[in-house]
Amino acid sequence: MNENLNILPRTFVIEMSVKIEHLLNQIIANLLFVKPENSRSFGTTSQALSFNAKANLLFDLDKLDKQQREKFQIFMEIRNKFAHLYSIDTFEKCFEQAKKYNRIKKIYGIDEGGESLEEDMEAMFSVLSMDIAKLISEINAELHSEMAVRYTQRNFSEAVKEKREQYKSMNPENSFAVEHFIDYIKAELLKEVDKKIENNELPHI
Repeated sequence: MNENLNILPRTFVIEMSVKIEHLLNQIIANLLFVKPENSRSFGTTSQALSFNAKANLLFDLDKLDKQQREKFQIFMEIRNKFAHLYSIDTFEKCFEQAKKYNRIKKIYGIDEGGESLEEDMEAMFSVLSMDIAKLISEINAELHSEMAVRYTQRNFSEAVKEKREQYKSMNPENSFAVEHFIDYIKAELLKEVDKKIENNELPHI
């Protein structure tokens, strides 16, 4: 397949890796509330995190299920073989060392092969790459949705704080009820925090 396009396997793998790493940069930076272009970890300098470190961060943030993790790990292993071993210049040589080809076929339900093993392996890598890119895009969309909810919740809290005295002055007969409700909410939040501390959970989870 690459021969027809005059693209070497190593070039193809690295190109796909760069695109996926770009998507990883965006999603992890969003999760950590930093701008990729202003970040040492996700920028373009030698201080930036490695591709593997970024993928592992996504694992640690619990955004992938077991099979999704496996797909990422297979992709990273293929990428590392081509990126770091000069002797690996075909997909056949790569999968001979990585021994992941049959596993990829099983994941995607492929039983039969074509006339060229090299082309079949390249096709499976292409499917794997597109699947991972789609997965990252879906996580990013989910993240944006979660951030929108948190933004709305924060705005609601700020509005309650800002309008509290205004409401009380306009509705003095309800002042006691307003204060009682706010005290109730504070007590519930403190209970939630105490429970998280007791269970050794992070406050924002």
